[in-house]
Amino acid sequence: NLAGVLLALGRRDEALAWCDHALALDADFATAYRNRAAVLKDLRRLDEALAAIDAGLARTPASAEMLNIRGAILQDMKRLDEAIASYDRALAIEPDFADALSNRGGARSAAKRYTEALADCDRAIMLKPGLAGAHYHRGLALTGLERHDEAEASYRQALAINSDFPMALLSRAGALGALR
Repeated sequence: NLAGVLLALGRRDEALAWCDHALALDADFATAYRNRAAVLKDLRRLDEALAAIDAGLARTPASAEMLNIRGAILQDMKRLDEAIASYDRALAIEPDFADALSNRGGARSAAKRYTEALADCDRAIMLKPGLAGAHYHRGLALTGLERHDEAEASYRQALAINSDFPMALLSRAGALGALR
């Protein structure tokens, strides 16, 4: 838990040290692997993050949360098919997991599967309307479908929920440019 707090405070190196300390005390502590993976992902040490989340999943293979994190790591590695497969596994365990739906929508947009991405994001928003990432990923899908007016509205909604969202701001600017 301390590692999670330290990560939220931006103290990544300390967070990683506490994860490692927890694992030294109990090498089967799946939550410590999950937290370690999150810290390593934030540090952009993606190969190590993937190894950590896979170690956690070896201990709790039915963790939708860990599968979602695994998908996000794979997505950052540009391994989109594997990322989508991890999100699929998470959603098979927990079908109403809005974060996994949103993330899968983002991965599907990156893979140019815009119609599927839009459906994922719409469902995520239905389940969790205040999820800024779902509105952002919806905007990406709509941009891919060249529905720029709707995309701009989605980016605007993401920014209304989280004003500190640089990618949503940049994407909104792109949509406004496309609309002239």
